[in-house]
Amino acid sequence: EMDAIVLKALVKDPDYRYQSADEMRADIEACLDGQPVAATAALGAVGYGGYPDDQPTTALRQGADPGAATSMLPPMNPDDGGYGYDDRQSRRRQPKKNNTSTILLVVAGVLVLIGAILIGRWAISGGGGVGNDKVATPNFVGETKADAEQQAINGDVKLTFEEKPCENQSKGKICDQDPKAGTKVDKDSTINLTVSTGAPKVEVPDVEGLSFDDAEEALKEKGFEVEQQTEESTQTPDTVLSQNPAGGTSKEKGSTVTLTVAKETAQVTVPSLLGKTPDEAKGLLESKGLVLGAQTEEESTAQAEGTIFEQSFAPGTDVDRGSTVTIKIAKAPQNETFAMPKVTQMTVAQAKQVLAQNGLQLERVQGGGDDNAVVLQSTPQEGQQVKKGDKVTLIALGGQQGGNGGNDGGIFGGITGGREDD
Repeated sequence: EMDAIVLKALVKDPDYRYQSADEMRADIEACLDGQPVAATAALGAVGYGGYPDDQPTTALRQGADPGAATSMLPPMNPDDGGYGYDDRQSRRRQPKKNNTSTILLVVAGVLVLIGAILIGRWAISGGGGVGNDKVATPNFVGETKADAEQQAINGDVKLTFEEKPCENQSKGKICDQDPKAGTKVDKDSTINLTVSTGAPKVEVPDVEGLSFDDAEEALKEKGFEVEQQTEESTQTPDTVLSQNPAGGTSKEKGSTVTLTVAKETAQVTVPSLLGKTPDEAKGLLESKGLVLGAQTEEESTAQAEGTIFEQSFAPGTDVDRGSTVTIKIAKAPQNETFAMPKVTQMTVAQAKQVLAQNGLQLERVQGGGDDNAVVLQSTPQEGQQVKKGDKVTLIALGGQQGGNGGNDGGIFGGITGGREDD
């Protein structure tokens, strides 16, 4: 009877095991009292045992065919002459309180515990049984060496380590393993792990002055990560102003390069345009985010003719980006007087150049034969006030021989005659 109790406690099918501790205790007490137990009939029904064929089975009803299949009997009232037992305290025989019953209860409890452990291990191993010596290789990639060692203890494997540069893991992390994670291996097998000493170093390209998109592409091709910062600047928006680390520096693959990118400022400082030509002013303003506006010419001596002598915003003024700056271009005054320049004691050709440079017109040359004649006198004379556009007459001597001789004589004769008359 006790064997039947133990077998029922360890049977694989949970439907045929004891459903509670009270149910098992009741069978044990019935066995100690010499009464039939329910475990015998239950095991007989599922083929887990029973009584030998040559012995009568007390779990059957009287008069039943011994050769017939054993089946579970419903509980019967003891008063009806059945073989069941009444769980009521008044009908149950008090167990004998002795050491034997205590020992049997302890043994039964231990056997139940052992059975539960064996069934649990059988379920976890997928039916492989307690003797399954295969384990799945844990995944060590990305772990530190210390964490991998602890994981190996729990996974029933051993480890070996080697160090080398790895592109996909930082220094000190596991970057490769052999065999791979999930591979079935024998318990206490050795897994070979590679510990990263850091990514190999690569030269950082110089990307200053490039657009951010071009700079990012160049850096990522070399295996770097890119971080963007912005800074207000008058340079073209989205242009790389600086980088950290600098171009030419050797850094590990996967390192981050920070790019400082130009961003439009809300205001810009107006540059000085004074003395510059309109074309020069336009280029300078555009580089600052400003626009060249209207251009007018006015007479002025403040700057050279054709250059800017006045602008709508004073140099150094802060204005909104995109503002328009108008300018005034100097033109020489037409009515300004100046002293007649010296043209005497030089050739007619040289005198013509002096007159042209000062905006004066040559009306005629008296006496001289050609441009090689020497200027003796000018009208207006040197030092007299003149203005641009005035006409000047020159009196010259010399030049080509021949016809000029008479003229020369006339000039000097007239001068001499006059003096004699005086």
